[in-house]
Amino acid sequence: MRVHNPELIRTFKVLLHDSHFSSQGEIVEALREKGFDDINQSKVSRILNHLGAVRTRNAKREMLYCLKEELAVPSMDSPLASLVIDIDFNSFMVVIKTTPGAAQIVARLMDSMGKPDGILGCVGGDDTIFVTPTRNTSVEKLYNTIKQLLS
Repeated sequence: MRVHNPELIRTFKVLLHDSHFSSQGEIVEALREKGFDDINQSKVSRILNHLGAVRTRNAKREMLYCLKEELAVPSMDSPLASLVIDIDFNSFMVVIKTTPGAAQIVARLMDSMGKPDGILGCVGGDDTIFVTPTRNTSVEKLYNTIKQLLS
């Protein structure tokens, strides 16, 4: 399947990461609530297949869709943007969510940009990065810079 809508794929990944879905119908409804009106069950099925998502039991023994962590490992030809699940900000910092194990790679890129691009510093864990702006850079401006770089 060719990915024609990167925003749909990014939203899809965020939904699978942040929510619990036991059926494709639930995913269709969630995507429609996010403004993807032309989504249907067959498209959801193709995207799940494309992303390598599987249904698995959680700790409560519920069958839920999730992304396979093994498929989230970057390959030599993976674009960096494909490792980023979500970018958001609050009044203090920008937070970048990545696929498991990819935060250090993306954090290194952020650190290499440095003060000229408004980055005072960042801390990267396994799948989350906190990026702090310089004194003269607004968090929203830094967010837009990072979003443009990683989208």
